[in-house]
Amino acid sequence: MSGVKICAVTGSRAEFGQLLPLLRKLEEDDFFDLDLVVTGSHLSGGQGSTIDEIESSGIPVAERIPITGLNDNSRPGIASQIGEVSCSFSSYFDSHRPDLLIAIGDRYEMFGVGIAASTLLIPICHICGGSTTSGAIDEIYRHSLTKMSNIHFTTCDTYRKRVIQLGENPGSVFNVGSLAIENCLKAETLPRNDLLGQLGMDVEKPYCVVTFHPVTLEAESSEGELRELIAAFDMNPHYQYLITLSNADSGGDLINRIWTEEGRSRRNFFVVSSLGMKRYLTALKYSEMMIGNSSSGTTEGPAMKIPVIDIGDRQKGREFSACAIHCEPDRLSIDKAMKKAETREFREIAHNVVNPFGDGSTSEKMISVLKTSLSKGIDVKKDFFDIRFDIK
Repeated sequence: MSGVKICAVTGSRAEFGQLLPLLRKLEEDDFFDLDLVVTGSHLSGGQGSTIDEIESSGIPVAERIPITGLNDNSRPGIASQIGEVSCSFSSYFDSHRPDLLIAIGDRYEMFGVGIAASTLLIPICHICGGSTTSGAIDEIYRHSLTKMSNIHFTTCDTYRKRVIQLGENPGSVFNVGSLAIENCLKAETLPRNDLLGQLGMDVEKPYCVVTFHPVTLEAESSEGELRELIAAFDMNPHYQYLITLSNADSGGDLINRIWTEEGRSRRNFFVVSSLGMKRYLTALKYSEMMIGNSSSGTTEGPAMKIPVIDIGDRQKGREFSACAIHCEPDRLSIDKAMKKAETREFREIAHNVVNPFGDGSTSEKMISVLKTSLSKGIDVKKDFFDIRFDIK
C-alpha cells in the first residue's frame, strides 16, 4: 500500500513548529502523499506572515485558505471565523478528499477544520489531546476535537488516560511524547550573539523570553494581569525582555497593542510578532528564564533546562515539570517568582529537570502507528468506550 493521501493543516506559528518533524517524515516516505494546507494567522501580515517560515522549510504548500475575518478577535468575530473555516474546508475536502486529516492542538481554527472533516466522514488523527487548560476556552475545542477523531497521539500517559476517559477506545490512543520536545532535542539553533544581534539586543546583558496570551475565559482580567506583569518587569530592569506577541485569541489584539505601546518607551523591551522555530528555540536556550502563560512553558521550557514562570490560570490543569514556578498575576508575586528563578538552587533544579514528554523520537512513533492503522483501514464509526466505576 502506498500513496495514502494525508492532509495536515496548520493555522498558527506554534502548530507548524511542532508539526515540522512529522511533516518531514510524511513528505519523505513514499507510503504517504502529503498535502499541507495553510490557514489562519500564517497568512496575516499582522501576525508576522509566518507563511514565509513554512515556505523556507521546503515542505510544499498544497493550498492556502485565508480567513477573511481574522482581524476581528471579539467573541462574535471568532464564532464567525469558525463558521467560515468550516465552510472553506468543507469545499476543500469535498474536492481534495484525503484518506486522513492530521489536526494538532486546540485552536478554534482547527475546531472548524474538524467540524468539516468529521461531517464529511474523513478520519481524523488528533495530536495533543487530553490536556486541560481551565483558564482558556481552548479546553472546549481540544476535547471536541478528541471526540471527532479516530487516532489520538498524546504527549504523556496522564493525557492518554484522559482521552480514554472521554470515551475513546484505548487501542486508538497512543502516548508518543511531544513533537515540541523532539524539536528542542534535535533542531538546529543559532549562536547566542547571532540571535541577539539580529534582534538589536545587547549581547552583554541577560534576557528573559516572554509570551503572554489572554485568559480567554476571564476576558476582563487579561489587561490588568498584563499591566501587573509589565510593572514586575519595571522592578527588574537588569534584564532585557524578548516579548513575542499574543496569538489570535479573543483579546489578543488588546494585549499586542499594549506590548507595542509600552515597548516604545522602554529600551529593555524587544517586541516581535514571531521568531520562527529556530530563533525561538535559540532564544529559550540562552535565556535566564521563560515568563508568561504559554503552553510552551510545559514543553520547550523544561526541554531547554530553564526556569519557567507560569502566571495565572490560563494553563491550569496541564502537566508541568519541576522547573516551573506558578504565581498569581500580580507584580509582587511575579517579582517573587523571578527572584526564586534567579537562585543557584532553582537553576540547578531546572538544569536537572526530568522531562515527562518523551525522548525525542515522537515523529518516528507516529509514523509507525499511522502506517499500521492506515494499512488495516480506519472506520469512522466508533463506539463509546465506557470506563466502569462507581459515582457517588
